[in-house]
Amino acid sequence: MRLGLVISYGQSQPWPRHTIDSSSSGADGIKMADMNGDGLWDIVTGWEEGSLTRLYLHPGLSKVKEPWPAVTVGTTPDVEDAVFADLDGDGKPEIISCTEGHTEKIYVHWSLSGNLLDPKQWRQEVLPASVGKMMWMYAQPINLDGKNGVDLVVGGKGPKAEVGWFESPKDPKNLAAWTWHTITPAGWIMSILFRDMDGDGDTDLVITDRRGDRRGCRWLENPGLGKTQKAPWSSHMIGAAGLEVMFMTMADTDGDGVEEVVITEKTHRTIRIFERQDAGGRSWRETTRLAVPDDFGSPKSVEVGDMDGDGVADLVYSTETQGLEKNGLAWISGKDLDQPGAPFRSISGVHSAKYDKVVLLDVDQDGDLDVLICEENFGEDSQGLGVIWYENPHR
Repeated sequence: MRLGLVISYGQSQPWPRHTIDSSSSGADGIKMADMNGDGLWDIVTGWEEGSLTRLYLHPGLSKVKEPWPAVTVGTTPDVEDAVFADLDGDGKPEIISCTEGHTEKIYVHWSLSGNLLDPKQWRQEVLPASVGKMMWMYAQPINLDGKNGVDLVVGGKGPKAEVGWFESPKDPKNLAAWTWHTITPAGWIMSILFRDMDGDGDTDLVITDRRGDRRGCRWLENPGLGKTQKAPWSSHMIGAAGLEVMFMTMADTDGDGVEEVVITEKTHRTIRIFERQDAGGRSWRETTRLAVPDDFGSPKSVEVGDMDGDGVADLVYSTETQGLEKNGLAWISGKDLDQPGAPFRSISGVHSAKYDKVVLLDVDQDGDLDVLICEENFGEDSQGLGVIWYENPHR
């Protein structure tokens, strides 16, 4: 196992930063879809302290480094996550907002016309079965049961927290007809990924849960279509049991054609990689453990991509600096993971930051991966950097 001797390159030159929007407070996560069919990725973000959900349309490559055209699609107090989902199957995604705090609702935002940037052309409705059930943290759309179009797999936090799914009815626009099915109890869900973990042809869930007696990274086994799918699913631990795990990803980090599980965790301030040991997904081995240098913030998320164009998968790491002046974003070369020390190279430079989940995308389409992310900072009306992207200088 590759263990935690780490070199910090925290004072390296920061990457150029470009602001998509900094108009509100508490930007909390990025999801993407092509809303207008122009072949470019658009963005939705919930602003937690600002109580808003906003859509951003890619402005085209000539203006990509400027603020993007935007519209507020709804008022969403305590919003924690927003995601695109084509609920009614018309080829035009709706926007789903998950809220926590005292709100505990899931909102659906419907676009009413072709003018996506007109706020009067958006209608907001509450999903009735979601009201007061739990603090909603994270949603992912998928047709789980093979009928009636897209369902919603959702996870929460707090004493009522679960992972489960909202079953779409025959008429998805009739939100009162959506029904909830529990998959597993939970503590505080950070990630939900879709994978066929046991090779049986259906979709399982891979999750990170940061609180409670089930905390760690585990996968939930889909029992198959029919009545049993609506019952609790079997749970299989992958790793980091008992640790405060944060966001995760799955990717082929070593080039062997099989995905590994990559997580960040706050308990010991590490990035860890787990390798599958069997075809059924029951056995996993930790192969890499990187200790985060002291001049970087507390672990938040990790993503995998070739950042320097050398054909080897690298890691990109985001943090919360807890109000301190530290490096908040870094990348680690995949070629260094087998060495005695893996240098953390700063992307953001030193400042006080609360970054969210890393998204890797060639935003400016110049042939390399840029870093797209939100920075919400700390506390009420903290503003933060907002929705931003860092331009990869390696090309």
